[in-house]
Amino acid sequence: MTAVDVPPPSDDASGSEPDTEPNVLVRFFRRRSATGLVVGWLALLVSFAPSLLPRPWAVQAIASMLSTVTGYAAGALLGSIVSVVFGWLGVRVEIIDDRHRTRVHAAFGVLAVLVTVVLWFAGYQGRRHSARLVGLPTPSLGADALSLVAAVGLTAVLMALVWTVRGVFRASRFVLGFALPKPVAGLLAVCLVAGSVTWLTRSVIAVQGLEALSASAAKINDDPPPGLHAPTSSLVSGGPGATQPWSRLGREGQIYTAHTPTAAQLTAITGRDAVHPIRLYAAPATGDVEPAELVSTIVREIRRTGALDRRYLNVVGTTGSGWVDEYNVRALEVLTDGDVATIAVQYSFLPSVVQFLTNRSLPAEVGRELVGKVEQLVAARPAAQRPKVLLSGESLGALSTEAPFADAAQLLPAVDGALWSGTPNSTPLWRAVSSSRQRGSPQVAPVVDNGRHIRFAGSPSQLDSDAYGRPLGEWDSPRVLFLQHPSDPIVWWDPSLIYRQPAWSRERAGHDVDKDLTWYPLITFWLTTVDLISANSAGGGHGHRYRAEQVDGWAAVLDVTASAAEKAQIVASVEALDQDS
Repeated sequence: MTAVDVPPPSDDASGSEPDTEPNVLVRFFRRRSATGLVVGWLALLVSFAPSLLPRPWAVQAIASMLSTVTGYAAGALLGSIVSVVFGWLGVRVEIIDDRHRTRVHAAFGVLAVLVTVVLWFAGYQGRRHSARLVGLPTPSLGADALSLVAAVGLTAVLMALVWTVRGVFRASRFVLGFALPKPVAGLLAVCLVAGSVTWLTRSVIAVQGLEALSASAAKINDDPPPGLHAPTSSLVSGGPGATQPWSRLGREGQIYTAHTPTAAQLTAITGRDAVHPIRLYAAPATGDVEPAELVSTIVREIRRTGALDRRYLNVVGTTGSGWVDEYNVRALEVLTDGDVATIAVQYSFLPSVVQFLTNRSLPAEVGRELVGKVEQLVAARPAAQRPKVLLSGESLGALSTEAPFADAAQLLPAVDGALWSGTPNSTPLWRAVSSSRQRGSPQVAPVVDNGRHIRFAGSPSQLDSDAYGRPLGEWDSPRVLFLQHPSDPIVWWDPSLIYRQPAWSRERAGHDVDKDLTWYPLITFWLTTVDLISANSAGGGHGHRYRAEQVDGWAAVLDVTASAAEKAQIVASVEALDQDS
């Protein structure tokens, strides 16, 4: 007879086999990294903590998704390392009893839900406070809850894509394993999957996206602004006798030149006699930007209009789209009674963020070419007939006109004054000057040589005192001013946020930033990166919106007095232009 193994009797009274197979959800989570899930969950909660700016719910969802995925990846890596180390040591941690394991899972689930709700609501209160600090409406509870739900959904979609790629890798390795040794099959599978993902991301998604964005930006650039007409003064580019017709200046160049005030309009603001200011602009003749050609065009405009005969010559850097801040130019024209020539060149029609990410060297190259040529033209004139050279610009425009100088020692002998707003963190001159700040002065408002020549201000009150209200010393000529809001992510974004805590996050010196703002490795980088999207959504005087403070800034740089009524009229005249356009 053949022996047959008989199973022992079952404890189940019915005699049927107990169903111990876990459900689909349990099996799903068991296949994931436990450490990754915990760290990703913590990263999700941290992403709702106070940051530089409050975000719309959709932008917050993107920030939380990026933070969660990054947290999961970091946690999974950490878990793998710990698992290997425990394997070497022969250590294994496991709850053997199914009932205890179930209770632990249930308790952890309840705790996770409670902690999520409590910390998310605490973050919601912080976002309401941040909104009030930067002059934005406070977010509703419903919209904020929607951002949490959307973040979880986006994270699930992205993680599904990641796990799909991993599945493709395993399938490729399995198939290749029939013909190749396992190590070779694994390496080849990695190369095939990584190459395919890289090609799809760069050659299809990135290239197609940039082409679509570029086409859209080009269409906007070629679209004439409604309600505006070419200048009638020969002192303005695009006017009679100009090197380039008004239609060739691009949308931003047309807006800038068409808004040139007349002498009568300046007199109406100040009550003083004024002259017609000079505004010059050069745009690329073709899609390919040649800095030397652009500068050659603007030089012809300088000579044609007699710009060097004015008392002041303002070289203003444009942003990626060619935009020139009207607050900057109009304030200077009013304060100088029109005795100023402002020159600008367009090097791109792309949004600044896209230009910065794709070719940040171009604005710097154009700035060096332009400023260098202007210095040559001024130096060639007799000393008594030289205009005072001023430099200015916002965002990439600031990067552009700061590019010719590595530090203060090069800058101060070359200029008679400068006003830069929202300088990007990567700008070498800004970095060099900021790093030379006196001990005890915060990064958001550095004090350099007690403010003798160079000053940083987040608000008009800091023109004569530091961030703590302590008076600065005598402000000698030349005067250089960096306007930078503590809540401006353009100023504070830096790749080092991934691994290093910046000084501004621990100083608690920013007047428009929540005092509870805390730096977290990896997460703060993503939050600040996403803040770039909403940098211009804050109220004036916050985020990346530099408005009325430029009037006070130019008055300080020129060392002139402007009454409150005069400042108010300058601001009102610019706001009226914004409404018209």
